[in-house]
Amino acid sequence: MLVERLIVEGDGDAASVDFHPRLTVLGGMPGDARGAFGSLLAGALHGTVRGVHLEVVDDAGRRLVVLRPSSGPHRVIDVATSADVTAQHRGFDGRVDLLSSQYGRSTVTRITAADLHNRTPRNDAVRALSAVDQVALWGAADDLLGRGGKGRGDAAGTWRRLAGDTDVHWAIDHRTEIQAAARLRQHIAALRSLSSSAPDLSDDDAVALAQGIVSQLTAATNSAGSRPPVLLDETFDQLEPAVVPLLLELLPGLVGDLQVILLTEDEAIASWARLEALAGELALVEPALAAD
Repeated sequence: MLVERLIVEGDGDAASVDFHPRLTVLGGMPGDARGAFGSLLAGALHGTVRGVHLEVVDDAGRRLVVLRPSSGPHRVIDVATSADVTAQHRGFDGRVDLLSSQYGRSTVTRITAADLHNRTPRNDAVRALSAVDQVALWGAADDLLGRGGKGRGDAAGTWRRLAGDTDVHWAIDHRTEIQAAARLRQHIAALRSLSSSAPDLSDDDAVALAQGIVSQLTAATNSAGSRPPVLLDETFDQLEPAVVPLLLELLPGLVGDLQVILLTEDEAIASWARLEALAGELALVEPALAAD
């Protein structure tokens, strides 16, 4: 499910946020504002708040407006037909709930700095494969699986030389993690060769960080039913400042089919987002709620 706009009623006026389909950065967000935003978004999707409205695109590609007035019934309107489709989105408890389905109720995933620190995996195979020439590695994988179309030599032997005993199918399943770890290692190595102020981060820690971000985004991707946006709640707050830009550069390529919203009050992150927004890679909203 893609959220296009969140509208919050105030005293005689309204404030709104428009979202990028893949990555939106909400700047100027202290802790209490980040918590309030998460509650508003979840409440608007689940149907627990009033005075908050949504414009969304559902899994079937329909544009819907979710109306939750301060008084009166909540409704869901199909924009293309103007039809009231509220009944299609009524949950088991009778509430208008866009995240209920035959698979149960989905939830908004929130990834904090503590989550990144405490749930960061360390996998020896990812570490080893991230140190290999990535062009050669994935070319060998394609050849071994018959997808390369070039029929080059002993595909199995080439794979063993590059990847050892690692199963090619396992590597394909973890390709995003491996490539993200490889890019982060390369960025750090390049900085070390150019500057004495390069981040003090070992290759193992770099791999673990890349894995941590990818694995948690992957967990949200693999959830059954509707997939609401994923919130990155000041996720990089506990990292060495020099590492953060390197991770941010990886982020647009890691979100995949997810819609990700990064909540931050870090001016350095907002500055990075301003440049990326010019290229259309993401949207930056600051302040986070703009009066209409």
